[in-house]
Amino acid sequence: AAPVVPSHNAARHHHSNHIPPDQAADSYAICSLLMPGKLFEHMSSETATRWAIAQKTVTFDEMDPRIDPRGALKPPPGNEKAFHQAVHDFEISRAVSYTLQPRLRLDRPYELLDAAQVRDLRHAKSGAYPGSRLRARYSEYPGITFFSAVYFSDDQKAALVYVNDWCGVLCSQGQWVYLEKINGHWQRKSGITVSGA
Repeated sequence: AAPVVPSHNAARHHHSNHIPPDQAADSYAICSLLMPGKLFEHMSSETATRWAIAQKTVTFDEMDPRIDPRGALKPPPGNEKAFHQAVHDFEISRAVSYTLQPRLRLDRPYELLDAAQVRDLRHAKSGAYPGSRLRARYSEYPGITFFSAVYFSDDQKAALVYVNDWCGVLCSQGQWVYLEKINGHWQRKSGITVSGA
């Protein structure tokens, strides 16, 4: 008889704030694949020498704009079950936040910013402190990217994640992305972009 494998969702509710070990490799692969986001993807390495990513993943209540994945995405034909399983994982885990580790593989250096650094970067990019040390400190970054936790189907071969790029007071974009793991590699299957404040 095949061994009984516990549902990956059972690991969500432990007390550590790190991504559960059985989800970590896939979660970091997905975040790496989705960097840089839509607002930053055409920026050269001269314009944006480093990427900034929020160290803490955002919960549903922290998303801006706050979008339910069912209103943003439709399941791709033929794999509706996996999509709905990933949505169910979102429903039961949407208040969960993780602390990201420096395990992303990106095309240029990046920094994971804690809550105080995120606040400072936002102040620096909003022009609130022109000429200040904050502006100089964050001048290399075009803005900052926020991720939610990655929400998986039961077999962990389909996933949903929310991504938000912020680059100024009137410059941000949030989107849900649905992905599937095909031949061992994650592929983006759908995504919709919504402008935010």
